[in-house]
Amino acid sequence: MLFKKKLTEIYSTQDLEKLYRVKNVLRENNIYYMTETTNNSLRLSMNNLNGRNPILGRTGNVKDFYRLFVYKKDQEKAAYIISQLN
Repeated sequence: MLFKKKLTEIYSTQDLEKLYRVKNVLRENNIYYMTETTNNSLRLSMNNLNGRNPILGRTGNVKDFYRLFVYKKDQEKAAYIISQLN
């Protein structure tokens, strides 16, 4: 990713509602952000290639992992704003 060198990770969660709350407050404060999602369902299915546990991953308990990045120049301001949410 071209911009990744200029960005730093500021927040990570598995709760989509929390991610949206953080994104909304950053947007309200005119802080540019990018998100990255890791799909854990694929990881679990790859771990189950031998087929020993066919129910693995079908219970709905598998959550994706979300990471949020901001420009390094906005890191302190974004961290402060996020800390006020909790």
